[in-house]
Amino acid sequence: MLIVDKFAYTNKLKDFSPMVKFLLAIGLLIVSLINKVFYIHIGIIFFMVFTTVIIAGIPLKSYLKICKAPISFLLLGIVAILFSISQNSIESIWGIKLFGFNIIMTNETMDASIFIFFRALSAVLSTLFLILTTPINDLVHIFKKFKIPKIFIEMTVLIYRFIFILLEEMRDIREAQEIRLGYSSLGNSYKSLSLLITLLFIRVMKRYEDMEISLKSRVFNDSFWI
Repeated sequence: MLIVDKFAYTNKLKDFSPMVKFLLAIGLLIVSLINKVFYIHIGIIFFMVFTTVIIAGIPLKSYLKICKAPISFLLLGIVAILFSISQNSIESIWGIKLFGFNIIMTNETMDASIFIFFRALSAVLSTLFLILTTPINDLVHIFKKFKIPKIFIEMTVLIYRFIFILLEEMRDIREAQEIRLGYSSLGNSYKSLSLLITLLFIRVMKRYEDMEISLKSRVFNDSFWI
């Protein structure tokens, strides 16, 4: 079971009203996206961390591990905002000349980068709160209440379930490769990674075909019972 899904079914807020959790998360997400006050974003971040870790009981170590990936993407994303490239000399707080271009960092780009980072982080943590405290079945129930098109709900459930299939197959292939010392050197690592991607695609397609056959054997009428 994926660790995110495990926490969704075992956290202290699992029996709390899914609608309240949904409205809280979506409400704070909207505030994060439209608000331009820096300190409100800081407040949302602290509130979401406190609610998720202290109230919902998600272990801090696991929570930080889950947050590691989105934060890494955010940090990479703000690099394009933090640094400017110009052929002209511009007043800056840091700069370097490379291949005839000035790569600089100004007060404006730094302020913009910090603001965008914390705005995005507050939005991410609001979304993570919902994911870590609300099982997919409860989310489906909420989508139905809001009259979300059935095709959207079915696609959401299928994508969610296929994430587990993808991770399961990737884990099995990688474990088999590690046993055979597939990652013992840089060259072997590149070769193993290419094989992993190829085998992963083949296995996932095979699992999809098996699911399709299973659905047809049950007289599937293009509509899931959800």
